[in-house]
Amino acid sequence: MIPYLRSERLKLKRTFSAKLIFLVPIANVAFSLLMNPMYFVSNTVNWWSILFLPLMLALWGSLTHQKEQLASSYQGIYLLPVSLRNIWLAKLVVMGGYSLAAFGVYLLVMGTVGMLFTGENILTMVTLMSALVLWITTLWEIPLFLWIAKKWGAAAAIGINIVCAMGLGIPCSTRTFWWACPWSWSIRLMAPMAGVHPNGTLLAPGHALLDMRVLPVGIGLSLLLTVALSMLTMQRFGPQIRSGEGGR
Repeated sequence: MIPYLRSERLKLKRTFSAKLIFLVPIANVAFSLLMNPMYFVSNTVNWWSILFLPLMLALWGSLTHQKEQLASSYQGIYLLPVSLRNIWLAKLVVMGGYSLAAFGVYLLVMGTVGMLFTGENILTMVTLMSALVLWITTLWEIPLFLWIAKKWGAAAAIGINIVCAMGLGIPCSTRTFWWACPWSWSIRLMAPMAGVHPNGTLLAPGHALLDMRVLPVGIGLSLLLTVALSMLTMQRFGPQIRSGEGGR
C-alpha cells in the first residue's frame, strides 16, 4: 500500500491541490475577521464548517480527478498491473491527510490572528478537539465527492456540496432529526464543542444545542458513512475500469 500512497502523493505535489492546504484556511480566517472582528473565533469556526471546508473538499475531489483525466484519461492506470482498488483507496487516504494538514494550518492561522487582535491564546484543548471533531465528521465527503467529480465533473461536485451544506446542513442541524442529514453533523457537533449556534451566534448557557450527547452519535455516524462510501466507491471504481467504462 505504501507505493500507492507515495504515487498519489507525488501526483499532487507542487499542484494547486497542495496550495489549497494554505489558501483556504487563510481565506477563511481573513473572511471571518472582516465580517465581524468582535466574534472572530465563533465566526471562523462557523464559516469553516458551513462553507470553506465543504468547498475545499469538493475542490480536492475535482482536482484529483482532473489530474488523472488530463494525464491520460485514466488509461495510464487501467493498463498497469496494479490493484485498482488500492489506487482509489490511496487517493482517499492522501486527500484525508491533506484535509488534516489544512486543519493544522487553520488552527495555526486562527491562533496567530486571534493572539494579535485579542492578546489571548485561543488554541485551547476545546479548540483543538473541535477541529478534530470537524475533521472526522467531514471525512465521508472525500470518497463521495471524488466519485461525483469523476462521474459528473467539478461543477457538480462543488455545487452539490456547497448547496447541500448551506441549504440542508444549516437548517437540519437545529432539528431533532439532524442525525439523518450528513451535512448537518459537523455543524451540529460544533454547537456543544465551540458553543456556536449554526447561525454563527454564541449560545447562551443551558441552551438545548449544548447537549454533549450528540457527539458520539455524530462521530459514529460519520465514521460508518466514511467506511461505507469508501468501500462502495472503491468497488465501483474497479469494475468500471475492468469493463472499459472508466474513461467515460
